[in-house]
Amino acid sequence: MELECRDASLTRSFVSDTYLAKIFEGFGHMRLHNVLCDVILEASGVPFPAHKVILASASSYCKLFFSGNATNPENSESIIRLKDVSAGGLRTVLNFIYSNKLDLSIDNVEDTLKAAEMLLVREAIKLCFTYLEDCLDNGKCMEVLNIVKRHGPEELKLKAMCYLGQNYKHILADERQLQELDKVTLCEILDRKEIEEYSELELFMFTKCWLQKDAARLKEAEDLLKRIRFPLIPLEDLQQSVQVVPFMKTHSSCFKYLQDALSYHSQLYAQPILQSESTSIRSNSERLLVLGGRTTDNSISSSVWIEDEGGSTWEKLGELCNPVYNHCVAVINDFIYVIGGQTRFDPSGKRPSNEVFRFDARNGLWLQVAGMLERRTRFHTDVISEQIIVVGGGTLLGNLTPTVEEYQPAENKWEFTAPFPVAVADHAGTTHKGILYISGGFSTGKAINDVYSYLPRLRRWVVNSPMTLSRCDHGMASIGGKIFCIGGRTLNAGKEWIPVTETEYYCPASDQWNTLKDSPFDCCQFSIVARQSKLYILGGGSLRQMKKEEGVIIYDPEARAWMKAGSLTQPLVDHAACSLKLSQQALAKLQGKDELHSASDS
Repeated sequence: MELECRDASLTRSFVSDTYLAKIFEGFGHMRLHNVLCDVILEASGVPFPAHKVILASASSYCKLFFSGNATNPENSESIIRLKDVSAGGLRTVLNFIYSNKLDLSIDNVEDTLKAAEMLLVREAIKLCFTYLEDCLDNGKCMEVLNIVKRHGPEELKLKAMCYLGQNYKHILADERQLQELDKVTLCEILDRKEIEEYSELELFMFTKCWLQKDAARLKEAEDLLKRIRFPLIPLEDLQQSVQVVPFMKTHSSCFKYLQDALSYHSQLYAQPILQSESTSIRSNSERLLVLGGRTTDNSISSSVWIEDEGGSTWEKLGELCNPVYNHCVAVINDFIYVIGGQTRFDPSGKRPSNEVFRFDARNGLWLQVAGMLERRTRFHTDVISEQIIVVGGGTLLGNLTPTVEEYQPAENKWEFTAPFPVAVADHAGTTHKGILYISGGFSTGKAINDVYSYLPRLRRWVVNSPMTLSRCDHGMASIGGKIFCIGGRTLNAGKEWIPVTETEYYCPASDQWNTLKDSPFDCCQFSIVARQSKLYILGGGSLRQMKKEEGVIIYDPEARAWMKAGSLTQPLVDHAACSLKLSQQALAKLQGKDELHSASDS
């Protein structure tokens, strides 16, 4: 016995540890033997004798029902027939009412929940949801999701979806579970923006497996298959694994998806500008890549490096088609173009390249496209309106050129456009609101501070306010409404190269430059990428220390803060960098897990 003192007097209250259990036991015994039962609940034709007073104390539905009939005795009923409630579900709820014990399994929880919701037994409803939440932690996300879509609160639905998002691969890997999926859940999986484990072909095969489980499901084919990104399936797989599937031929809408994909593959060079939801990579994050460059001993690199953990660590991703430095890269809708540069170390730059190789981040294939009209090194490349533009640089015999070329992917063709005002190399550039800005560089034997902008519609160059400082081999990038110029080098009065440590930013709206005095950066010949409102500066050469650097520096313009994020695996100069999305299939090919080849060899 437990003793409870209510006050300081001799009055005392006693509470039994066993009384409630005996009461419940007595209630259950009377129900089991139909003693004093005054009402029958019926579900699916099965009667369950019970006691009104006990039901009314536990069930809000019964309380209202019995109270209403008490005021109108002529409407009193001894049998209450419950629609859409199973006998098993009602039995489990009644057992709970009479014993305070709810026996649940994944097989009976939905029937129990239906009965508890019908009778408004709130404590039983809460326990059902608690059980379902526990099931999520035990890998039953699909079963739980199917139940809570029909019954559960929104927060439990969201949690079940989260679990499904983390565990969908286990469902897809099990053919039985896959075929038992409801259509809505399968659509939710196929709609995911990021599916790392599976290719589009595998997603198609999963969908095919689900559809072929039951002929009646074929009416859902169009709605499901519109979620498959067929253009991302390699041409050979489209022909051998998709085109042969019967419903892809017999259903006109399904056949259209196949036709569109085949048409996409037939326009090999135009693919970068033929972009839609069906051709976009299933990924929400962009990765930094570093391509080529010169290493410590002036060896020319053909390596492609990829960042991990925000640039703090790097791993080798694969190889370029050729070793190269002083080249440029351009990105159009996650297609990388590696353009020009030098394949052999030659400080005079007498034999640069005009070759252009394109990498498809969807399938990991390299393709050699049309070469530039002029060989170039130490030039600048950018993208305007899905066209690549190259400006100036060093050409044959080490001469500088003012020529400018534009590349149109659909036609796989280069053509000259308005020349730059001066012959220049080692300049920097960036785009802002569809206008290309070029700053500084080396021209007529000196570093310059000139700034020009190119208006693509007019094919015309415009003079802008010059930088405060002359510089070449620097970096230029646009963030928000400002254009930043960082680092580089210039010649002093004694014709010696010295670093430019000041960072400047340009406001196109006012055509004015401002200088930041707190820049600790003193490198040149680095690469720079604007990403997530920050500037990533990679590698470069330090004139003060006379060595190549491997550091990865992040500059936050809003906070005016510089931070070292990590290091490349080796010091590099004259390399190129970019940011883009990569599919798992492309990563596998680059890492040698699948054969890496040039599409031009196919």
